Amino acid sequence: MKTNRKLSVKSVLIITMCLVMLMVSACSNSSSEGGNEKDENGNYVDKLTVSVASTVQVKDGQMDNEFHKYWMDKYNLEWDYNFIEWDSWGEKLRLWINSGDLPDVATWNYVHGDAMNYIDQGLLYKFPDDWKERWPNVAAAYELTGLGEKLEELTGGTYLLPRPVYYENKPADPLLNQIGVIALRKDWAEAVGFELKDAYTTSELMEFAQLVKDKDPGKVGSGLVPISYNAPDALTNIIMPNSEHSRVESAFYKGDDGQYHWGPADEETLTGLKLMQKAYQDGLLNPEFYTWKNSEGSDKFRVNGSAAITSLGGLASYRQDVDKAMKKNLGVESDEVVHTAIVLGDDNKYRNLEQANFWSALIFSPDISDEKFERIMDMVDFSTSQEGQLLLNMGFEGTDWKYGENKELVSLLPEGTSLEDKYPSRFEGLYLLGDDFSMINPAIKKEYRDRAVTHYEDKAKLSEEGGAMAEYDWTVQLYDSKAKNQASFDYATEYTNLILKDGDLEANWKEWVKSKQSLVQPVLDELNGLAK
Repeated sequence: MKTNRKLSVKSVLIITMCLVMLMVSACSNSSSEGGNEKDENGNYVDKLTVSVASTVQVKDGQMDNEFHKYWMDKYNLEWDYNFIEWDSWGEKLRLWINSGDLPDVATWNYVHGDAMNYIDQGLLYKFPDDWKERWPNVAAAYELTGLGEKLEELTGGTYLLPRPVYYENKPADPLLNQIGVIALRKDWAEAVGFELKDAYTTSELMEFAQLVKDKDPGKVGSGLVPISYNAPDALTNIIMPNSEHSRVESAFYKGDDGQYHWGPADEETLTGLKLMQKAYQDGLLNPEFYTWKNSEGSDKFRVNGSAAITSLGGLASYRQDVDKAMKKNLGVESDEVVHTAIVLGDDNKYRNLEQANFWSALIFSPDISDEKFERIMDMVDFSTSQEGQLLLNMGFEGTDWKYGENKELVSLLPEGTSLEDKYPSRFEGLYLLGDDFSMINPAIKKEYRDRAVTHYEDKAKLSEEGGAMAEYDWTVQLYDSKAKNQASFDYATEYTNLILKDGDLEANWKEWVKSKQSLVQPVLDELNGLAK
Protein backbone atom coordinates (compact mmCIF):
# COMPACT_ATOMS: atom_id res chain seq x y z
CA MET A 1 0.00 0.00 0.00
CA LYS A 2 2.80 2.37 0.96
CA THR A 3 4.59 1.73 -2.34
CA ASN A 4 1.39 2.35 -4.31
CA ARG A 5 0.82 5.59 -2.42
CA LYS A 6 4.32 6.82 -3.29
CA LEU A 7 3.76 5.98 -6.92
CA SER A 8 0.49 7.86 -6.88
CA VAL A 9 2.12 10.95 -5.45
CA LYS A 10 4.86 10.73 -8.05
CA SER A 11 2.28 10.38 -10.79
CA VAL A 12 0.42 13.41 -9.50
CA LEU A 13 3.62 15.46 -9.51
CA ILE A 14 4.41 14.42 -13.07
CA ILE A 15 0.90 15.22 -14.25
CA THR A 16 1.02 18.58 -12.47
CA MET A 17 4.34 19.47 -14.11
CA CYS A 18 2.96 18.52 -17.53
CA LEU A 19 -0.10 20.68 -17.01
CA VAL A 20 2.05 23.63 -15.97
CA MET A 21 4.21 23.17 -19.08
CA LEU A 22 1.12 23.00 -21.27
CA MET A 23 -0.27 26.16 -19.69
CA VAL A 24 3.02 27.99 -20.21
CA SER A 25 3.11 26.80 -23.81
CA ALA A 26 -0.48 27.85 -24.37
CA CYS A 27 0.15 31.27 -22.88
CA SER A 28 3.25 31.65 -25.02
CA ASN A 29 1.34 30.67 -28.15
CA SER A 30 -1.50 33.00 -27.26
CA SER A 31 0.91 35.84 -26.72
CA SER A 32 2.69 35.27 -30.05
CA GLU A 33 -0.53 34.69 -31.94
CA GLY A 34 -2.47 37.51 -30.39
CA GLY A 35 -6.09 37.45 -29.33
CA ASN A 36 -9.15 39.56 -30.01
CA GLU A 37 -9.25 41.54 -26.80
CA LYS A 38 -10.19 45.20 -27.18
CA ASP A 39 -9.11 48.24 -25.22
CA GLU A 40 -11.41 50.80 -23.59
CA ASN A 41 -11.93 52.47 -26.99
CA GLY A 42 -13.00 49.26 -28.70
CA ASN A 43 -9.73 48.79 -30.58
CA TYR A 44 -8.05 45.41 -30.98
CA VAL A 45 -5.07 45.17 -28.66
CA ASP A 46 -2.98 42.59 -30.49
CA LYS A 47 -1.85 42.87 -34.10
CA LEU A 48 -2.40 39.78 -36.25
CA THR A 49 -0.53 38.93 -39.42
CA VAL A 50 -2.87 37.17 -41.82
CA SER A 51 -1.81 35.43 -45.02
CA VAL A 52 -4.20 36.09 -47.90
CA ALA A 53 -4.44 34.75 -51.45
CA SER A 54 -6.03 37.04 -54.01
CA THR A 55 -6.07 37.65 -57.76
CA VAL A 56 -5.81 41.39 -57.06
CA GLN A 57 -2.34 42.42 -58.16
CA VAL A 58 -0.52 44.97 -56.02
CA LYS A 59 2.71 46.74 -56.85
CA ASP A 60 5.21 47.95 -54.29
CA GLY A 61 3.97 51.01 -52.46
CA GLN A 62 0.37 50.79 -53.66
CA MET A 63 -0.88 50.00 -50.18
CA ASP A 64 0.72 53.12 -48.70
CA ASN A 65 -2.49 55.14 -48.63
CA GLU A 66 -5.06 56.19 -46.06
CA PHE A 67 -7.74 53.83 -47.34
CA HIS A 68 -5.63 50.74 -46.80
CA LYS A 69 -4.33 52.13 -43.51
CA TYR A 70 -7.89 52.68 -42.27
CA TRP A 71 -8.71 48.99 -42.57
CA MET A 72 -5.43 47.82 -41.14
CA ASP A 73 -5.73 50.16 -38.17
CA LYS A 74 -9.39 49.42 -37.56
CA TYR A 75 -8.72 45.68 -37.35
CA ASN A 76 -5.06 45.83 -36.29
CA LEU A 77 -4.10 43.55 -39.16
CA GLU A 78 -1.14 43.11 -41.40
CA TRP A 79 -1.58 41.22 -44.66
CA ASP A 80 0.94 38.65 -45.84
CA TYR A 81 0.13 38.82 -49.55
CA ASN A 82 0.03 35.84 -51.89
CA PHE A 83 -1.03 37.25 -55.25
CA ILE A 84 -2.11 34.95 -58.06
CA GLU A 85 -2.15 35.47 -61.79
CA TRP A 86 -5.65 35.16 -63.22
CA ASP A 87 -4.75 32.33 -65.60
CA SER A 88 -3.21 30.21 -62.81
CA TRP A 89 -5.82 30.98 -60.16
CA GLY A 90 -7.60 27.62 -60.14
CA GLU A 91 -4.49 25.49 -60.38
CA LYS A 92 -2.52 27.35 -57.72
CA LEU A 93 -5.38 27.18 -55.20
CA ARG A 94 -5.82 23.49 -55.94
CA LEU A 95 -2.14 22.85 -55.22
CA TRP A 96 -2.18 24.89 -52.01
CA ILE A 97 -5.34 23.24 -50.72
CA ASN A 98 -4.26 19.67 -51.48
CA SER A 99 -0.77 20.18 -50.05
CA GLY A 100 -2.04 21.78 -46.85
CA ASP A 101 -0.40 25.10 -47.72
CA LEU A 102 -3.54 27.20 -48.09
CA PRO A 103 -3.05 30.75 -46.76
CA ASP A 104 -5.22 31.80 -43.83
CA VAL A 105 -7.90 33.17 -46.16
CA ALA A 106 -8.29 32.96 -49.93
CA THR A 107 -10.66 33.75 -52.75
CA TRP A 108 -11.33 30.53 -54.64
CA ASN A 109 -13.08 29.97 -57.98
CA TYR A 110 -15.66 27.52 -56.63
CA VAL A 111 -15.79 24.02 -58.15
CA HIS A 112 -18.43 21.85 -56.53
CA GLY A 113 -16.76 18.46 -56.88
CA ASP A 114 -13.50 19.83 -55.52
CA ALA A 115 -15.33 21.52 -52.66
CA MET A 116 -16.95 18.27 -51.55
CA ASN A 117 -13.61 16.45 -51.72
CA TYR A 118 -11.85 19.17 -49.74
CA ILE A 119 -14.55 19.12 -47.06
CA ASP A 120 -14.45 15.32 -46.80
CA GLN A 121 -10.66 15.43 -46.38
CA GLY A 122 -10.73 18.18 -43.76
CA LEU A 123 -8.86 20.63 -46.01
CA LEU A 124 -11.17 23.59 -45.32
CA TYR A 125 -11.97 25.31 -42.03
CA LYS A 126 -15.31 24.40 -40.43
CA PHE A 127 -17.19 27.46 -39.20
CA PRO A 128 -18.51 27.54 -35.63
CA ASP A 129 -22.17 26.61 -35.34
CA ASP A 130 -23.17 30.08 -34.15
CA TRP A 131 -21.42 32.03 -36.89
CA LYS A 132 -24.64 33.44 -38.37
CA GLU A 133 -25.61 35.01 -35.07
CA ARG A 134 -22.13 36.44 -34.55
CA TRP A 135 -21.82 37.94 -38.03
CA PRO A 136 -25.38 38.79 -39.18
CA ASN A 137 -24.43 40.97 -42.16
CA VAL A 138 -22.41 38.15 -43.70
CA ALA A 139 -25.21 35.70 -42.92
CA ALA A 140 -27.82 37.86 -44.68
CA ALA A 141 -25.72 38.15 -47.85
CA TYR A 142 -24.73 34.47 -47.67
CA GLU A 143 -28.40 33.43 -47.58
CA LEU A 144 -29.07 35.15 -50.91
CA THR A 145 -26.50 33.00 -52.73
CA GLY A 146 -28.61 29.86 -52.50
CA LEU A 147 -25.43 27.79 -52.64
CA GLY A 148 -24.60 28.29 -48.97
CA GLU A 149 -27.71 26.59 -47.65
CA LYS A 150 -27.52 23.85 -50.31
CA LEU A 151 -24.03 23.00 -49.12
CA GLU A 152 -25.17 22.95 -45.50
CA GLU A 153 -27.76 20.32 -46.44
CA LEU A 154 -25.04 18.20 -48.05
CA THR A 155 -22.27 18.63 -45.48
CA GLY A 156 -24.02 19.41 -42.20
CA GLY A 157 -22.02 22.58 -41.65
CA THR A 158 -20.47 25.69 -43.17
CA TYR A 159 -17.05 25.36 -44.76
CA LEU A 160 -16.96 28.31 -47.17
CA LEU A 161 -18.67 31.57 -48.03
CA PRO A 162 -20.04 31.80 -51.59
CA ARG A 163 -19.54 35.42 -52.67
CA PRO A 164 -22.83 37.19 -53.50
CA VAL A 165 -23.09 39.04 -56.79
CA TYR A 166 -26.13 41.09 -55.72
CA TYR A 167 -27.27 41.98 -52.23
CA GLU A 168 -29.42 45.11 -52.02
CA ASN A 169 -29.37 46.35 -55.64
CA LYS A 170 -30.57 43.49 -57.83
CA PRO A 171 -31.29 45.09 -61.24
CA ALA A 172 -34.05 42.83 -62.64
CA ASP A 173 -36.14 39.75 -62.01
CA PRO A 174 -35.60 37.20 -63.38
CA LEU A 175 -31.89 37.93 -63.21
CA LEU A 176 -29.97 36.83 -66.27
CA ASN A 177 -26.23 36.66 -66.60
CA GLN A 178 -24.44 39.94 -67.33
CA ILE A 179 -22.69 38.40 -70.36
CA GLY A 180 -24.10 38.87 -73.86
CA VAL A 181 -23.65 42.64 -74.16
CA ILE A 182 -21.52 44.09 -76.95
CA ALA A 183 -20.10 47.53 -77.75
CA LEU A 184 -19.88 48.83 -81.29
CA ARG A 185 -18.53 51.95 -82.92
CA LYS A 186 -21.53 54.26 -83.17
CA ASP A 187 -19.71 56.73 -85.40
CA TRP A 188 -18.76 53.98 -87.85
CA ALA A 189 -22.33 52.66 -87.84
CA GLU A 190 -23.63 56.10 -88.78
CA ALA A 191 -20.99 56.41 -91.49
CA VAL A 192 -22.02 53.14 -93.18
CA GLY A 193 -25.77 53.63 -92.65
CA PHE A 194 -26.22 50.93 -89.99
CA GLU A 195 -29.19 51.38 -87.64
CA LEU A 196 -28.55 51.76 -83.90
CA LYS A 197 -30.78 49.46 -81.84
CA ASP A 198 -30.91 48.02 -78.32
CA ALA A 199 -30.67 44.44 -79.58
CA TYR A 200 -29.18 42.81 -82.69
CA THR A 201 -29.19 39.31 -84.10
CA THR A 202 -25.83 37.68 -84.60
CA SER A 203 -26.19 38.02 -88.38
CA GLU A 204 -27.05 41.72 -88.11
CA LEU A 205 -23.81 42.33 -86.24
CA MET A 206 -21.95 40.40 -88.91
CA GLU A 207 -23.59 42.58 -91.57
CA PHE A 208 -22.31 45.67 -89.76
CA ALA A 209 -18.86 44.14 -89.47
CA GLN A 210 -18.84 43.39 -93.20
CA LEU A 211 -19.84 46.99 -94.01
CA VAL A 212 -17.00 48.27 -91.86
CA LYS A 213 -14.56 45.85 -93.47
CA ASP A 214 -15.60 46.96 -96.95
CA LYS A 215 -15.70 50.72 -96.31
CA ASP A 216 -13.24 51.21 -93.43
CA PRO A 217 -15.00 54.36 -92.15
CA GLY A 218 -12.37 54.84 -89.45
CA LYS A 219 -9.48 54.74 -91.93
CA VAL A 220 -7.80 52.03 -89.88
CA GLY A 221 -6.27 50.17 -92.79
CA SER A 222 -4.71 46.73 -92.52
CA GLY A 223 -5.05 46.67 -88.74
CA LEU A 224 -8.84 46.74 -88.86
CA VAL A 225 -10.62 44.07 -86.77
CA PRO A 226 -14.33 44.06 -87.64
CA ILE A 227 -15.33 41.73 -84.76
CA SER A 228 -12.80 41.70 -81.95
CA TYR A 229 -13.65 38.55 -79.95
CA ASN A 230 -11.36 35.99 -78.41
CA ALA A 231 -12.57 32.36 -78.32
CA PRO A 232 -14.68 32.69 -75.13
CA ASP A 233 -16.18 35.94 -76.48
CA ALA A 234 -17.18 34.15 -79.69
CA LEU A 235 -18.91 31.46 -77.66
CA THR A 236 -20.69 34.10 -75.58
CA ASN A 237 -21.79 36.39 -78.41
CA ILE A 238 -22.19 34.13 -81.43
CA ILE A 239 -22.96 30.59 -80.29
CA MET A 240 -24.83 31.16 -77.02
CA PRO A 241 -27.38 33.65 -78.44
CA ASN A 242 -28.47 30.77 -80.69
CA SER A 243 -28.07 27.95 -78.15
CA GLU A 244 -28.48 28.69 -74.45
CA HIS A 245 -27.19 25.21 -73.55
CA SER A 246 -23.92 25.48 -75.47
CA ARG A 247 -21.90 26.69 -72.46
CA VAL A 248 -20.40 24.68 -69.63
CA GLU A 249 -22.76 26.27 -67.09
CA SER A 250 -25.83 24.83 -68.81
CA ALA A 251 -24.50 22.04 -71.03
CA PHE A 252 -26.40 19.33 -69.11
CA TYR A 253 -30.04 20.34 -68.83
CA LYS A 254 -33.50 18.88 -68.32
CA GLY A 255 -35.68 19.17 -71.42
CA ASP A 256 -39.43 19.51 -71.76
CA ASP A 257 -39.60 15.71 -71.91
CA GLY A 258 -38.32 15.48 -68.33
CA GLN A 259 -35.04 13.92 -69.49
CA TYR A 260 -31.54 15.35 -69.29
CA HIS A 261 -29.77 16.29 -72.52
CA TRP A 262 -26.35 17.57 -73.62
CA GLY A 263 -26.67 21.04 -75.16
CA PRO A 264 -23.60 20.97 -77.44
CA ALA A 265 -25.33 18.15 -79.37
CA ASP A 266 -28.43 20.30 -80.07
CA GLU A 267 -29.05 21.61 -83.58
CA GLU A 268 -29.10 25.13 -82.14
CA THR A 269 -25.42 24.78 -81.26
CA LEU A 270 -24.67 23.83 -84.85
CA THR A 271 -26.48 27.01 -85.93
CA GLY A 272 -24.13 29.06 -83.76
CA LEU A 273 -21.09 27.17 -85.04
CA LYS A 274 -22.05 27.90 -88.64
CA LEU A 275 -22.29 31.61 -87.87
CA MET A 276 -18.96 31.57 -86.05
CA GLN A 277 -17.26 29.79 -88.94
CA LYS A 278 -18.73 32.23 -91.46
CA ALA A 279 -17.46 35.18 -89.40
CA TYR A 280 -14.00 33.63 -89.40
CA GLN A 281 -13.95 32.66 -93.08
CA ASP A 282 -15.25 36.10 -94.12
CA GLY A 283 -12.39 37.75 -92.26
CA LEU A 284 -14.64 39.40 -89.69
CA LEU A 285 -12.85 37.72 -86.79
CA ASN A 286 -9.12 38.24 -86.46
CA PRO A 287 -7.16 35.34 -88.04
CA GLU A 288 -5.53 34.67 -84.65
CA PHE A 289 -8.53 35.45 -82.41
CA TYR A 290 -8.31 32.05 -80.70
CA THR A 291 -4.80 32.80 -79.38
CA TRP A 292 -5.86 35.98 -77.59
CA LYS A 293 -5.89 36.02 -73.80
CA ASN A 294 -7.75 38.16 -71.28
CA SER A 295 -8.33 41.69 -72.63
CA GLU A 296 -6.55 41.40 -75.99
CA GLY A 297 -9.85 41.43 -77.88
CA SER A 298 -11.35 44.40 -76.06
CA ASP A 299 -8.06 46.31 -76.25
CA LYS A 300 -8.36 46.41 -80.03
CA PHE A 301 -11.56 48.41 -79.47
CA ARG A 302 -10.79 50.64 -76.49
CA VAL A 303 -7.00 51.02 -76.67
CA ASN A 304 -6.05 50.69 -80.34
CA GLY A 305 -9.30 51.97 -81.85
CA SER A 306 -9.07 49.36 -84.59
CA ALA A 307 -12.20 47.29 -83.87
CA ALA A 308 -15.83 47.79 -84.85
CA ILE A 309 -17.40 45.38 -82.31
CA THR A 310 -16.18 43.95 -79.02
CA SER A 311 -17.59 41.92 -76.16
CA LEU A 312 -18.38 44.14 -73.20
CA GLY A 313 -20.51 42.48 -70.54
CA GLY A 314 -23.39 44.18 -68.80
CA LEU A 315 -21.84 45.98 -65.84
CA ALA A 316 -21.77 49.77 -65.78
CA SER A 317 -18.20 49.62 -64.49
CA TYR A 318 -17.12 47.85 -67.70
CA ARG A 319 -18.60 50.67 -69.75
CA GLN A 320 -16.79 53.23 -67.62
CA ASP A 321 -13.53 51.34 -68.14
CA VAL A 322 -14.05 51.67 -71.90
CA ASP A 323 -14.64 55.39 -71.49
CA LYS A 324 -11.44 55.90 -69.50
CA ALA A 325 -9.35 53.78 -71.85
CA MET A 326 -10.58 55.58 -74.98
CA LYS A 327 -9.92 58.99 -73.47
CA LYS A 328 -6.45 57.98 -72.38
CA ASN A 329 -5.34 56.06 -75.46
CA LEU A 330 -7.37 57.52 -78.30
CA GLY A 331 -8.21 60.99 -77.06
CA VAL A 332 -11.90 60.54 -77.86
CA GLU A 333 -15.11 60.89 -75.85
CA SER A 334 -16.57 57.41 -75.85
CA ASP A 335 -20.13 58.72 -75.50
CA GLU A 336 -19.79 60.06 -79.03
CA VAL A 337 -18.45 56.88 -80.59
CA VAL A 338 -19.72 53.89 -78.54
CA HIS A 339 -23.11 52.17 -78.54
CA THR A 340 -24.01 49.12 -76.42
CA ALA A 341 -26.60 46.43 -77.14
CA ILE A 342 -27.59 42.88 -76.31
CA VAL A 343 -27.33 39.99 -78.77
CA LEU A 344 -30.18 37.84 -80.08
CA GLY A 345 -30.19 34.55 -81.95
CA ASP A 346 -30.76 34.58 -85.67
CA ASP A 347 -34.39 33.65 -85.03
CA ASN A 348 -34.80 36.94 -83.08
CA LYS A 349 -35.14 35.04 -79.79
CA TYR A 350 -33.15 36.08 -76.75
CA ARG A 351 -31.18 33.39 -74.91
CA ASN A 352 -29.02 33.57 -71.83
CA LEU A 353 -28.27 31.89 -68.52
CA GLU A 354 -30.10 32.47 -65.29
CA GLN A 355 -27.54 34.08 -63.04
CA ALA A 356 -26.75 32.23 -59.86
CA ASN A 357 -26.27 34.85 -57.20
CA PHE A 358 -22.71 33.88 -56.38
CA TRP A 359 -19.32 33.85 -58.00
CA SER A 360 -16.28 32.27 -56.37
CA ALA A 361 -16.01 31.72 -52.63
CA LEU A 362 -14.10 32.78 -49.54
CA ILE A 363 -12.27 29.87 -47.92
CA PHE A 364 -10.09 29.53 -44.83
CA SER A 365 -7.18 27.29 -43.98
CA PRO A 366 -8.13 24.37 -41.71
CA ASP A 367 -5.16 25.40 -39.57
CA ILE A 368 -6.19 29.03 -39.10
CA SER A 369 -6.39 30.08 -35.47
CA ASP A 370 -9.76 31.00 -34.01
CA GLU A 371 -8.40 34.48 -33.33
CA LYS A 372 -7.49 35.09 -36.96
CA PHE A 373 -10.74 33.64 -38.25
CA GLU A 374 -12.82 35.80 -35.92
CA ARG A 375 -10.85 38.96 -36.73
CA ILE A 376 -11.28 38.41 -40.48
CA MET A 377 -14.98 37.68 -40.05
CA ASP A 378 -15.38 40.88 -38.00
CA MET A 379 -13.88 42.79 -40.90
CA VAL A 380 -15.96 40.98 -43.53
CA ASP A 381 -19.13 41.59 -41.54
CA PHE A 382 -18.44 45.32 -41.35
CA SER A 383 -17.54 45.45 -45.06
CA THR A 384 -20.94 43.93 -45.86
CA SER A 385 -22.87 46.48 -43.80
CA GLN A 386 -24.26 49.67 -45.35
CA GLU A 387 -21.52 51.74 -43.72
CA GLY A 388 -18.85 49.31 -44.84
CA GLN A 389 -20.15 49.19 -48.39
CA LEU A 390 -20.11 52.98 -48.64
CA LEU A 391 -16.54 53.07 -47.39
CA LEU A 392 -15.39 50.17 -49.54
CA ASN A 393 -16.96 51.44 -52.75
CA MET A 394 -16.91 55.23 -52.32
CA GLY A 395 -14.10 56.03 -49.90
CA PHE A 396 -14.32 58.56 -47.10
CA GLU A 397 -17.38 60.72 -46.59
CA GLY A 398 -16.56 64.40 -47.00
CA THR A 399 -13.38 63.63 -48.91
CA ASP A 400 -14.39 61.22 -51.65
CA TRP A 401 -18.19 61.55 -51.51
CA LYS A 402 -21.06 63.33 -49.79
CA TYR A 403 -24.84 63.25 -49.52
CA GLY A 404 -26.68 65.62 -51.86
CA GLU A 405 -29.69 67.77 -51.06
CA ASN A 406 -32.04 64.82 -51.53
CA LYS A 407 -29.81 62.39 -49.66
CA GLU A 408 -28.49 61.03 -52.94
CA LEU A 409 -24.89 59.91 -53.13
CA VAL A 410 -22.57 62.44 -54.75
CA SER A 411 -19.00 61.58 -55.74
CA LEU A 412 -16.31 64.15 -54.96
CA LEU A 413 -13.68 62.43 -57.08
CA PRO A 414 -12.36 64.32 -60.11
CA GLU A 415 -14.41 63.57 -63.22
CA GLY A 416 -13.15 60.59 -65.13
CA THR A 417 -11.42 59.02 -62.14
CA SER A 418 -12.47 56.17 -59.88
CA LEU A 419 -11.78 55.14 -56.33
CA GLU A 420 -9.41 52.51 -57.70
CA ASP A 421 -7.30 55.29 -59.20
CA LYS A 422 -6.96 56.96 -55.81
CA TYR A 423 -6.69 53.83 -53.66
CA PRO A 424 -5.38 50.94 -55.80
CA SER A 425 -6.19 47.31 -55.03
CA ARG A 426 -9.08 47.81 -52.63
CA PHE A 427 -9.61 44.16 -51.73
CA GLU A 428 -10.09 44.50 -47.99
CA GLY A 429 -13.83 43.82 -48.19
CA LEU A 430 -13.10 40.37 -49.59
CA TYR A 431 -16.73 39.20 -49.72
CA LEU A 432 -19.60 41.03 -51.46
CA LEU A 433 -18.89 41.56 -55.17
CA GLY A 434 -18.78 45.06 -56.62
CA ASP A 435 -21.58 44.31 -59.10
CA ASP A 436 -24.16 45.15 -56.46
CA PHE A 437 -22.87 48.61 -55.60
CA SER A 438 -22.07 49.43 -59.22
CA MET A 439 -25.81 49.86 -59.75
CA ILE A 440 -25.89 52.91 -57.44
CA ASN A 441 -22.29 54.11 -57.38
CA PRO A 442 -22.24 57.81 -58.40
CA ALA A 443 -18.55 57.51 -59.26
CA ILE A 444 -19.83 55.59 -62.30
CA LYS A 445 -21.56 57.83 -64.79
CA LYS A 446 -25.34 57.77 -64.35
CA GLU A 447 -25.91 57.16 -68.04
CA TYR A 448 -23.81 54.00 -67.84
CA ARG A 449 -25.65 52.78 -64.77
CA ASP A 450 -29.03 53.46 -66.36
CA ARG A 451 -27.96 51.70 -69.53
CA ALA A 452 -26.78 48.66 -67.57
CA VAL A 453 -30.14 48.43 -65.80
CA THR A 454 -31.93 48.77 -69.16
CA HIS A 455 -29.95 45.83 -70.54
CA TYR A 456 -30.83 43.70 -67.50
CA GLU A 457 -34.50 44.66 -67.75
CA ASP A 458 -34.57 43.97 -71.51
CA LYS A 459 -32.98 40.57 -70.93
CA ALA A 460 -35.62 39.68 -68.35
CA LYS A 461 -38.44 40.89 -70.58
CA LEU A 462 -37.19 39.19 -73.73
CA SER A 463 -36.50 35.92 -71.94
CA GLU A 464 -40.12 35.82 -70.76
CA GLU A 465 -41.55 36.88 -74.14
CA GLY A 466 -40.68 33.87 -76.23
CA GLY A 467 -37.00 33.79 -75.34
CA ALA A 468 -35.11 31.06 -73.54
CA MET A 469 -33.48 31.25 -70.14
CA ALA A 470 -31.26 28.35 -69.15
CA GLU A 471 -32.38 27.94 -65.54
CA TYR A 472 -29.78 27.34 -62.87
CA ASP A 473 -30.28 23.66 -62.13
CA TRP A 474 -29.13 22.83 -58.61
CA THR A 475 -29.45 19.11 -59.34
CA VAL A 476 -26.82 19.40 -62.06
CA GLN A 477 -24.65 21.98 -60.36
CA LEU A 478 -24.43 20.09 -57.05
CA TYR A 479 -24.11 16.64 -58.53
CA ASP A 480 -20.63 15.19 -58.40
CA SER A 481 -19.35 11.96 -59.82
CA LYS A 482 -16.33 10.56 -61.60
CA ALA A 483 -18.32 10.50 -64.84
CA LYS A 484 -19.36 14.15 -64.53
CA ASN A 485 -15.80 15.24 -63.76
CA GLN A 486 -14.53 13.38 -66.81
CA ALA A 487 -17.14 15.03 -69.04
CA SER A 488 -15.72 18.48 -68.42
CA PHE A 489 -14.72 20.24 -71.62
CA ASP A 490 -13.27 23.60 -72.58
CA TYR A 491 -16.12 24.41 -74.94
CA ALA A 492 -14.62 27.61 -76.31
CA THR A 493 -11.58 25.65 -77.46
CA GLU A 494 -13.63 22.69 -78.70
CA TYR A 495 -15.87 24.95 -80.80
CA THR A 496 -12.91 26.89 -82.17
CA ASN A 497 -11.24 23.67 -83.27
CA LEU A 498 -14.44 22.64 -85.05
CA ILE A 499 -14.81 25.86 -87.05
CA LEU A 500 -11.12 25.76 -88.01
CA LYS A 501 -11.17 22.11 -89.08
CA ASP A 502 -11.06 21.26 -92.80
CA GLY A 503 -14.13 19.65 -94.34
CA ASP A 504 -17.86 20.02 -93.84
CA LEU A 505 -18.70 21.67 -90.51
CA GLU A 506 -21.92 19.75 -89.93
CA ALA A 507 -20.23 16.42 -90.60
CA ASN A 508 -17.32 17.39 -88.33
CA TRP A 509 -19.73 18.48 -85.60
CA LYS A 510 -21.68 15.21 -85.77
CA GLU A 511 -18.43 13.25 -85.57
CA TRP A 512 -17.33 15.38 -82.62
CA VAL A 513 -20.63 14.78 -80.80
CA LYS A 514 -20.26 11.06 -81.43
CA SER A 515 -16.68 11.08 -80.13
CA LYS A 516 -17.81 12.61 -76.83
CA GLN A 517 -20.65 10.17 -76.17
CA SER A 518 -18.54 7.72 -74.17
CA LEU A 519 -17.99 10.53 -71.65
CA VAL A 520 -21.34 12.32 -71.96
CA GLN A 521 -23.80 9.41 -71.89
CA PRO A 522 -22.81 8.11 -68.42
CA VAL A 523 -23.52 11.59 -67.01
CA LEU A 524 -26.91 11.72 -68.72
CA ASP A 525 -27.72 8.24 -67.36
CA GLU A 526 -26.80 9.30 -63.84
CA LEU A 527 -28.77 12.56 -63.99
CA ASN A 528 -31.81 10.85 -65.47
CA GLY A 529 -31.55 8.28 -62.71
CA LEU A 530 -31.67 11.05 -60.12
CA ALA A 531 -34.70 12.59 -61.83
CA LYS A 532 -36.80 9.43 -61.45
